[in-house]
Amino acid sequence: MVVPTDAELAEQCLQGDNRGFDYLVKRYQKQVTAFCYRILGDTNQASDAAQEAFVKAYYALENFRQDALFLNWIMKIAANTCYDMLRKIGRTRTKSLYEDPIQADQLQSEEPSPEKIAINNEGHKLLWDAIQSLPVNHRMPLVLFHFHDMKLREIAEVLDRPEGTIKSSLHTARETLRRKLQGVIVEI
Repeated sequence: MVVPTDAELAEQCLQGDNRGFDYLVKRYQKQVTAFCYRILGDTNQASDAAQEAFVKAYYALENFRQDALFLNWIMKIAANTCYDMLRKIGRTRTKSLYEDPIQADQLQSEEPSPEKIAINNEGHKLLWDAIQSLPVNHRMPLVLFHFHDMKLREIAEVLDRPEGTIKSSLHTARETLRRKLQGVIVEI
């Protein structure tokens, strides 16, 4: 069975067959929702943000460049949606991810991950709290780089910032985490 590409699915939708977009949603919904959860720290807000991002993507599908990765495009929309939600509620920091830290991984996979297994210990609780305490402009690149395995170029594209700014944000985020967790967690 040949798996259709993202570009083929987008084109299918643009031709009037919404099953193409349904498949794109199924393909990326867990990743987008997990990303939103890691930024917003609230399951309901993350679900709303992911859903809103997909609705925006559907209505802007004609703007999707067929040579681009759909995941990067939808993550950019999700990042902007999270920024908008954070602005609406008037905060750039969220509550602790530890209230249910495993949930973000459950959104991505039913298989236990190393993060899912390890997050139960106190050191990881402190790490997650420290990540959530970062300003959103440092938290987003950190989450995309370390939890979504994106390259600097991809993060720069998703967040619409120069690659040098992304490098700087990552460096600042790591240094801030090192200072906050000094003596608590051995290696970040």
